[in-house]
Amino acid sequence: MKKFILSLSLLLVSGVMLISCNKSSPKDVAKEWLTDFYHQDYDAAKKLSTEDTKKMMTTLQGFTNALPDSVKQRAKAVSINIKSVKEDGNNATVTFTTSEDPKEQPPLKLVKQNDKWLVQFSKGDFMGSEGKDANGGATMAPDNSATPAAPATAEAPMTMPDTAAQH
Repeated sequence: MKKFILSLSLLLVSGVMLISCNKSSPKDVAKEWLTDFYHQDYDAAKKLSTEDTKKMMTTLQGFTNALPDSVKQRAKAVSINIKSVKEDGNNATVTFTTSEDPKEQPPLKLVKQNDKWLVQFSKGDFMGSEGKDANGGATMAPDNSATPAAPATAEAPMTMPDTAAQH
């Protein structure tokens, strides 16, 4: 009887651990992906990304390698606040704010593939009517002080280079 109770206890503990570690909701996936994205941990973000999004993360990773350490450290301080999650079948939309900008950011899109929620992100997802900065670069958010890309100076707002304008 003791073995049965011990086995049942271990099974319950294992089940709880698996459930708590499983990022099965769009909210959990979005929170982790956004944190990885803003902290410039693109390898971690790729694990929660669609194939096209993984390619975008690789591109961003190349841009951020040239950033000064002071900018990278500032980015690691950004926190994410999920405001709402709207699920529609195999699609979800997540709205959020960051500690750097209390205004709601453009929504993050997720898709369910093979029973896993993945982020479906493109450069255009973070570009609105304010999609260009003064230098012709595409901005990723209205106040992109912690978004990944090389600024003119360490104090300037960070923008993602407009790759269409480059050779």
